[in-house]
Amino acid sequence: MSTHREDVEICIDLNAGRGEGYSVEIRGAVEDLRNLGLTLDQAVGMRFTFNGGADSNEAGEPADIMFKGEIVKDERWGYLAIPYEVGIFWRAT
Repeated sequence: MSTHREDVEICIDLNAGRGEGYSVEIRGAVEDLRNLGLTLDQAVGMRFTFNGGADSNEAGEPADIMFKGEIVKDERWGYLAIPYEVGIFWRAT
């Protein structure tokens, strides 16, 4: 399986910030990975698009809050989604 899966969206809770990233040890993310046939360990090093759910963009319009990043395993924080330098963006809904 390719380690470049940025076309695949993984659920993420942007309130679950840990260190430099966001925990992927949440129900939605684990289920999304399982649906791809992956465990958390197998997803380490893979790139995805992470979807934090419904929000509002800078103009106050409905949008999904998202980022592209990579899953890592941190000794202190566990499994994290680390955003690329581009950071968070909004996708119109």
